[in-house]
Amino acid sequence: MSGKDLKKAEELTESDNKFLDKFKGKTDTTQEDIEKAMRKSKDYANSTNDEIKTAAERVLEKLRKINSEYLSWFEMILAMVFAIIGYNLPVWLMYFQARMRKMEMENEVMQFQTIILMLMRIERVNVEMILEWLERYSNIFREPITRCVNNYESGPWEALEEMKDEVNYKEFIRLIESMQAAVEKIPIAEAFDELDSERDYYQERRKESNNRLISKKGMIGKVIGFAPMVGLFVGYLIVPLVFIGLTSMTSSFNSMTAMS
Repeated sequence: MSGKDLKKAEELTESDNKFLDKFKGKTDTTQEDIEKAMRKSKDYANSTNDEIKTAAERVLEKLRKINSEYLSWFEMILAMVFAIIGYNLPVWLMYFQARMRKMEMENEVMQFQTIILMLMRIERVNVEMILEWLERYSNIFREPITRCVNNYESGPWEALEEMKDEVNYKEFIRLIESMQAAVEKIPIAEAFDELDSERDYYQERRKESNNRLISKKGMIGKVIGFAPMVGLFVGYLIVPLVFIGLTSMTSSFNSMTAMS
């Protein structure tokens, strides 16, 4: 459409909308009622009877379509389903994030154990140095470790106890308790003797945990990757087929009822 034709069509639509807003919801409206309203309107002040009749027929046809609109049962069901999904989506997202965070906690504690196994053989190493190294490579536990390092000078035991109260992961709490034992003038090697004596076990456990973590992340990635395709398949194939089947069944049932 040219600019002139487009402007004319927009003006015509705007004029029709005025009468549609006036008669919307009134199912007993006739063409004569619309013609009377048009004759009183400024938009049709200079129009002929034929032009008003043609315009009234057009508006009446639009009005019938508007008044015949209603919410069907499947639209209500879809609205309820989407409402339930939208309401629970933040909770499901939090569960997903918590699960992923737990997996990252396990991986990070394994890294801490490896770092401690390397540092415990160094001479003059102490708990503060271990905490500083753990802080460098931490992600999930960075905030409590940072606070512990900052409060270490005011009291090592108290700082470690405060960090232990902040976390709730058992494996990391065991490391904190070993560091508390090292603070009490017990050599670092003795405090972490369990890690040293079970080094092979922890290495195998680390390897197994890494494989399990990679497998879990791969599975989650596959689910997320295939979700759009499954949604497209269900939304554009299964749902329309079900809808067509239900519509056909309803029509057949109505025909059988009418025949009987």
